[in-house]
Amino acid sequence: MGAVYFLMRIKSLPTAVSMVLIFASFVISQEKTGKYVPDEVLIKTDSSAEARSHLESLDNEGAKVVEKFAGLGWQRVRIPAGMTVDEAIARYQKRSGFVAVQPNYYYSLLATPNDVDFGAGLLYGLTKISAPQAWDLSTGSSSVVVANIDTGIRYTHQDLAANMWTNPGEANGNGVDDDNNGFIDDYYGWDFRFNDSDPADENGHGTHTSGTIGAVGNNIVGVVGVNWNVKLMAIKIYSPAGEDTTSAMLIAAYQYVLLMKNRGVNIRVTNNSYGGCNEACGYDQATKDAIDALGEAGILNVFAAGNSGTNNDVAPHYPASYTSPTILSVGGSNSADARIYNYGAASVDLAAPAAGIRSTTSTSNSSYGNLSGTSMATPHVTGAAALLSAYNPALSPASLKATLMNTVDVLPQFAGFNRTGGRLNVGRALQNQTVCTFSLSTQTINARTKGGYYSIGVSAGQNCDYAVKSNVNWIKVSGITEGSGNGTVDFRVRLNPGISRTGTLTIAGQTVTVTQSRN
Repeated sequence: MGAVYFLMRIKSLPTAVSMVLIFASFVISQEKTGKYVPDEVLIKTDSSAEARSHLESLDNEGAKVVEKFAGLGWQRVRIPAGMTVDEAIARYQKRSGFVAVQPNYYYSLLATPNDVDFGAGLLYGLTKISAPQAWDLSTGSSSVVVANIDTGIRYTHQDLAANMWTNPGEANGNGVDDDNNGFIDDYYGWDFRFNDSDPADENGHGTHTSGTIGAVGNNIVGVVGVNWNVKLMAIKIYSPAGEDTTSAMLIAAYQYVLLMKNRGVNIRVTNNSYGGCNEACGYDQATKDAIDALGEAGILNVFAAGNSGTNNDVAPHYPASYTSPTILSVGGSNSADARIYNYGAASVDLAAPAAGIRSTTSTSNSSYGNLSGTSMATPHVTGAAALLSAYNPALSPASLKATLMNTVDVLPQFAGFNRTGGRLNVGRALQNQTVCTFSLSTQTINARTKGGYYSIGVSAGQNCDYAVKSNVNWIKVSGITEGSGNGTVDFRVRLNPGISRTGTLTIAGQTVTVTQSRN
């Protein structure tokens, strides 16, 4: 067990402490020993014999592989005592077969102090995004599952209990892995921070985001979510302090979601109200690979853009800033539709209500409170994606994303501050859906022996995002590996000094065959 788990578990907090956390809008300490776990690195390997040999030799050097992420090629490695993370990266990245070596970054939540007067209209956010108009068409569906990756959920709350996801293959609390998925008693989800089956919320943040996504509607009490009916999967990655998750915990959480998706659970969206400095101030390839794997499995991933008021185009806020086609990055607006928190003309997709948002809290089974931040904007968009999925189950992640982007309320104050120039409108989204299809100008390329530069045209709808990936090292994609709408994919084929060879590009899920022949 890694050093990140050497903390005593606390399953409850004193009432006074809980009240401070909730009504001070989570003014939580950012103090920690560093930006990443001090005695671990993440290593990505290829399938070569050299990579296997180097992994096996780690034990002899005082290092140890403590966790493997199947299908991604990444391992969590505890480094030898006395070695720094920088020294480990410098040593291991020189080894053949080790594709990438990086820190095991910390992540934290994105709620900020509430200083906005929200006295009138306690649920103004739902009105702003035209949820009542959407509810004329759909109030959600219990067949749609949202994985809320956060501090856990108070799943006994009066406004959440009926909408909690429960594992149909698992008996609750019998100490047996009934469905043989590798997790014992994962009835509501899983606690990856403390590695157990009880993802109960000890902080309050995850309960608050859950209420915005899917507090039960038409039940007389409390609030209502964007979805009256939905299923909320509890994925816990934070301790009560809400500031100490890592890359490895995130990857493990993402892989659980992927596992359950592949086992037939209808997970359509993940909610991710966390990220950025002081934690992952650098590009975290391991985390991005795990997010991309979710996208490839058919899941849209909604991320908070951050609360520092900075330009994400200039200073990226990860994970929201990764150029992945199935990431939807959410900025904030207030009750007057003013722009607040982080922005980015290229890297933030749309805005949603973020200031003075009222929702469920974890103090008791009937408690409510107000919080602010892009943490609160994100579940509005996640909820909208889930509602849209209920209304039209056939929509792909690309279509869900494009629909939500193409139907925003375009507002002059958002011009140049996000990709769409606007704020979420879920009512319009249900009425004006974008179905993304992708057409390539060719699916075969005959390349010259001496190599050269080539292009393939892509035809797609507005804001229909797609990934571009080369499957061999002699085909090099030029520029970024994500496209959107109509465009061109440019790539270079290297000199071929040997016999004929064939490689492939994957563009928007379609295969392009590149043949380089001496003929």
